[in-house]
Amino acid sequence: MSCGWRLRAVSARVAALALLFAVSSHEAVAQPLARVSLTPSGAQWEGRLEGIAARTSALQGGIAVNVPAGRYVRLGALGAAGAAWRSGDQRASARVEGVARFLLDPFRESRFGLYGVGGVSVMYDGFEHTRPNVVIGAGVEGTPRNGRAIAAELALGGGVRVAVVVRRARRTGR
Repeated sequence: MSCGWRLRAVSARVAALALLFAVSSHEAVAQPLARVSLTPSGAQWEGRLEGIAARTSALQGGIAVNVPAGRYVRLGALGAAGAAWRSGDQRASARVEGVARFLLDPFRESRFGLYGVGGVSVMYDGFEHTRPNVVIGAGVEGTPRNGRAIAAELALGGGVRVAVVVRRARRTGR
């Protein structure tokens, strides 16, 4: 499979996510002002530290932003960079991601909130050509403290991923 075909496929998926985001944002604007929304609004920023175990393992730090796309879904974009290792050799690595989080407890009714993660990722590690990956996983977010919520994620996408996430806590829900 050629790299050009993969990049076109990833571009099509990212465009579909952007279209979904645009449609959901338009619906939110069209709601009457007198109606009280239970959906949190505004961007939610987060910092991430992520380890990826694969044929080429990596340790990356990143910044992400996500926005509500309904009561249960958050759409996000991520940029990360770090180091990759293979056979004792080390090189720079980077990736960008478009993901959706499906919250099982969007209203913060329990102490810990479980969520699912799915999306697409494009990774560069210096050992191989840039390659797209499908990302799927799960996470758990703790109770907010001092305006911040800490989460842990386990996912598959270019290898097994383990992440620690610190995000700005939302005033209403997760």
